[in-house]
Amino acid sequence: MDRSRGLGVRAAPFLTVGVLGLLALGGLLLSLAEAPPVAVTELHTAAAATLAASGFDLTDTNTATPLGPSGTAGSVTIRVRYEAPDAVEETGPDAAGHQVTVRVVGSRRFGLVGPSRWTELPPAAGLGAKAAETFLSPLRAAASAPVVTGGPTTFRLVPAHEAAFVARLLGRPSAQLTKVALSARVQGEFLTDERITAVLGTARLQVDLAFTTVGRAGSIPVPPPSELVASP
Repeated sequence: MDRSRGLGVRAAPFLTVGVLGLLALGGLLLSLAEAPPVAVTELHTAAAATLAASGFDLTDTNTATPLGPSGTAGSVTIRVRYEAPDAVEETGPDAAGHQVTVRVVGSRRFGLVGPSRWTELPPAAGLGAKAAETFLSPLRAAASAPVVTGGPTTFRLVPAHEAAFVARLLGRPSAQLTKVALSARVQGEFLTDERITAVLGTARLQVDLAFTTVGRAGSIPVPPPSELVASP
């Protein structure tokens, strides 16, 4: 019996299996290198789901806290209902501190002046879309952020064009803002919370966005004629 020939015949299958194993391992490593990190995928998917929802309720809390012993902390909360694509109802304090409610549906705008009584304000083209974009933009930033860490429920993110985005959101030039940080929280399939913080001089600014009833929020209709009154 030619033992060397027998070994040669048997060596081929083992060698083939070994090569295939190396190729499979190489393909796996390549796919892992090319795939986005899990945290990126999880946050992008959740933010996109919230963006695509038929609507939601939002609590928008804005806080300024002094970093030193002097100064007084202040906080303003605005409650928002959104119905895609361009209907928004907001309730919050006006410049005098009085609670006011404004409803925008497309280009039409209404102010609440009493129980189930609305007055129509001057319309403006694209007003509803512009109002919605104010709080949709943080969701868009999370849905496309190139840098995401953490998970599976709490994430830190760095959105594209972070300086311009935060300056727009906080209403301050980016050169005046330091120690900028953004975080988000995911529950189930949706992004439910976003927090944006920055330091402005001797104060810490913080915006907390809490999204609830995602996909289940009530509608925002144009008030019927029976509920409309003349402008004062």
